[in-house]
Amino acid sequence: MRPLFLALFLFLLWLPLAACSGQPAAQETDTPLQVGLQVDGETYNLTTTAANVRELLEEAGISTAPADDVSPPPFTPLLDGMTVKVVRVREEIDVVEENLPFTRKIVRSEALDADAPPQIIQGGRPGMQEITVRTVYHDGVEVERQRTRVTVLEEPQDEIVMIGVGTSADTVTFAGTIAYIGGGNALLLQDSTAFPSQLDTGSGLDGRVFALSPDGSHLLYTRVTTDTGRFQNSLWVINTEPGAEARTLDVENVLWAAWNPAQTEPLQIAYTTAEPVDVPPGWQANNDLWVGDVLPGERASFDPREIVETYPATYGWWGGAYAWSPDGQYIAYAYADEVGVVDLNARSLEERHQILHRFTEYDTQAEWVWLPTLSWSPDGRYLVFNEHGGDDAGAMRFDVWAASVPEGISARFSEQAGIWSHPHWSPYSDADVGNANRNSQIAFLQTSNPLDSLRTPYSLWLMDADGSNTRRIYPPVGENSHFPQEQQFMAWGPTGRDIAFVFDDALYLLNVDTGAAYRVTQDDTIASRPTWAPYGAGIASAATGSSVTPFSPERGTPGEAIPH
Repeated sequence: MRPLFLALFLFLLWLPLAACSGQPAAQETDTPLQVGLQVDGETYNLTTTAANVRELLEEAGISTAPADDVSPPPFTPLLDGMTVKVVRVREEIDVVEENLPFTRKIVRSEALDADAPPQIIQGGRPGMQEITVRTVYHDGVEVERQRTRVTVLEEPQDEIVMIGVGTSADTVTFAGTIAYIGGGNALLLQDSTAFPSQLDTGSGLDGRVFALSPDGSHLLYTRVTTDTGRFQNSLWVINTEPGAEARTLDVENVLWAAWNPAQTEPLQIAYTTAEPVDVPPGWQANNDLWVGDVLPGERASFDPREIVETYPATYGWWGGAYAWSPDGQYIAYAYADEVGVVDLNARSLEERHQILHRFTEYDTQAEWVWLPTLSWSPDGRYLVFNEHGGDDAGAMRFDVWAASVPEGISARFSEQAGIWSHPHWSPYSDADVGNANRNSQIAFLQTSNPLDSLRTPYSLWLMDADGSNTRRIYPPVGENSHFPQEQQFMAWGPTGRDIAFVFDDALYLLNVDTGAAYRVTQDDTIASRPTWAPYGAGIASAATGSSVTPFSPERGTPGEAIPH
């Protein structure tokens, strides 16, 4: 029995071992997928068992170059019904030579009579430049052409033409008071260009703030408080009467300040501040807003109140641009990608800000930020400004827009005016006082080349209050022009018919009715920052009961209120 028992035991032991060591079950085969393949102008419908896009291309015998665009990417798992697209990408680099045209430069000379024929004192000669062009092709079709390098081989030589202006012009009279910075000093003209006087503002005018009060009785300005080159200034005020002494308002590091146009007793200002830093541009803006009364008397205290503690903004480290409305209710603001107003009469902080217009910020690719210039219509119903147009942050496109306040309706007034267009809305004409259909105008600078408006010359233009009837007023066509890039390059006079502006570093007065321009400064000192009073409250009677309608809402697009 023992051999039989042993054999049975070994058989039972063998059964589970046999089951474990048996042949494995056959695995299921991969399910074929139906996919599309677009390459080299052909479309294929393929059946494949490839696991991802890379394997599909290998299976189909399609080779790709590193620059080719494979969509979806090669590591993407294949799905049934997926379409794979291969775009052949090719780049070419070409170097071409191009002529640089010369320009005509007009030189005015008092040595020639006004009716003397122009004299060419230097002939013009074109230059030459070498341009490197990168061209990108997708499947043989050009999709991008970009200049990657411009090398000037020979500079052009300008043609210089001298024209006569006769002897020096006589003294010009005007309404009100004009102040400007000349040779680093604060200079004052009252009613006439005959006898400019100098205000004792002290040294170190930085030009960041330089503004006459609405009645012309005081000048608000900033002075640098360090000679290290680091941003640091202080806010001052001085009476424009002869012999007046300046007094500090004990406010430091000011980015912007201006008078309330609607208040003269007492005078009132608003300002914003920054913190000095050791990296460019030298300050970190607080994006705050303060308002305070400037009381008479040399020892009067200045006790401002904070309206806005801070405001989140794109490129907020640079700060914003501001403009006080003629009625004193709003302070318009502009940052790198928005324009809006601060309602000083708002009942709550949530209601204080209203965004009127949003746009794509301009990427300067440098350590400065471009901001719109803001200017109010004389009745305070509308705001004109320039904006960066389009969706491309690098595009050289700058238009002039207007918005109604507080409706928030905006409309484009002028296309491709240029990055330094700086629109300025005029007061009402003194000839229109009491007229229900009074008119105002908008002055702005127009670039000679919208595609390169950072560096090209500008000319001074006017348009009507509805954005129509644009016309060039200075300089004459064919004459080279050099206007400063800063916003305060000009100021309207209180009559609405005269403009003070800086041109070729000199101060000019121009009458918009006759087109006659008079050069105020005759020496070689640099003039800047003209400001002209009275305005606002000083000419408030001319703005009462206005029926001006600069544009129809149908032309515009809805603005956007800040969410509460």
